Amino acid sequence: MQDVSQAKAYAKADFDLSDDALVRRLEKFLLSKGKSLDAAISILDLGCGPGNISEKLALMFPNASVIGLDGSEAMLAIARERKTNQVKQGKLENLNYKFFNITSFVNDDLDSYISGDVVVSNSLIHHVHNPTIFWKAAKKLSIPGSIHLHRDLRRPKSLKVVYELQNLYLPDAEPVLINDYIASLKAAFTAKEVKEQLFNEGLDKLHVFEIMDRYLEVIGIY
Repeated sequence: MQDVSQAKAYAKADFDLSDDALVRRLEKFLLSKGKSLDAAISILDLGCGPGNISEKLALMFPNASVIGLDGSEAMLAIARERKTNQVKQGKLENLNYKFFNITSFVNDDLDSYISGDVVVSNSLIHHVHNPTIFWKAAKKLSIPGSIHLHRDLRRPKSLKVVYELQNLYLPDAEPVLINDYIASLKAAFTAKEVKEQLFNEGLDKLHVFEIMDRYLEVIGIY
């Protein structure tokens, strides 16, 4: 979403429930693996957009270093402005944002300049035209034993279901957001397709689940 109007429309939309669900899922998974929520770990939010989830991660894990990565300067401008306003209130000082071109990052032969103990993403996989690039980036960003949590839309079985989901969840949104949502549902992958992607990249230790009526989740330890 390089377009400023798209970025602003997305930032104004209310995704609080789904964003909270992702952060709580990460918290639950870390606890199930005996990980301390107070540890000074590094958390990467890949495709952070306007920072919705990055902010929640920084608040939930105050001792962690949270870095939001995105390839859209329009999105990052919104995220940084929001952070500035929160820092004035003594919040989000453990949060930073970086421009991140995922294709250039994967194709660069140099060692990764950034890595995380935890790597998360939300609704990013379908935005990367070649999903192999996404999974190669996820590996390059990881350290051994890193935790992964990636949530995305999953492609409905028919165009009819696409429009039913749009009418159910975004009935009165701005036209630009509705168009993006419909396009995202059409471009999303099925759970079976994601499992094949993981297998091909040697990431089959990560598990894929169908969540509710429109999401899929990839979770596990690298």
